[in-house]
Amino acid sequence: MKAETQTGSPEDEVPTEAVPSFRKASPEDAIDLARARFLQGERIEMRTLAQDLGIGRTTLYRWVGEREELIEEVFAGLVVEWFEAVESQATGTGKDRLIDIFTRFLDIASASSPLSDFASREPALTMRLLLDRRGKVATQSKVLISSLVVEHLPEREVPENIIDAIEMSTAALVWANIAAEREPDIQGAISLTETLIDVCPTKA
Repeated sequence: MKAETQTGSPEDEVPTEAVPSFRKASPEDAIDLARARFLQGERIEMRTLAQDLGIGRTTLYRWVGEREELIEEVFAGLVVEWFEAVESQATGTGKDRLIDIFTRFLDIASASSPLSDFASREPALTMRLLLDRRGKVATQSKVLISSLVVEHLPEREVPENIIDAIEMSTAALVWANIAAEREPDIQGAISLTETLIDVCPTKA
């Protein structure tokens, strides 16, 4: 875990990135700045973000909700970024390509120092955000898995409950272990994904 160097509270940190003073901040700036702080291994604090954005905390809460909602937005955004980052690197076709994309994605997520550092600092919150069945991380993951299935397995009938099962197995074997600071079972998640895909029939 990254060593803490400040002696005061998180609100006393010197900002490392802020919105340029020549324009007004936007809700997107708030998310981007929170993302930057997260990736730098820093604690996301609403008071500090509001100060750096040049807005009041009331405005910040109106834009992004509570702190937990903002961090959830950052997590969900990273899921998308990690998927996009590996799609162009994947090899093979059909199911092989889908599995390669999925494996690369899980490798990136599992190797994320900011995510593991956050899990060390706030394990309970990490667990809630990554494992919430109705949360943004799960929802975004299912959207991405579904899009991969449509693109790479057009010949298969893959119902929604299979998509849900793939996402849930990933949450149980990868996200839960990251949140608990244990070794993620990437191979287990991949094996289950392949099994679930294989039981899906070919379209008539």
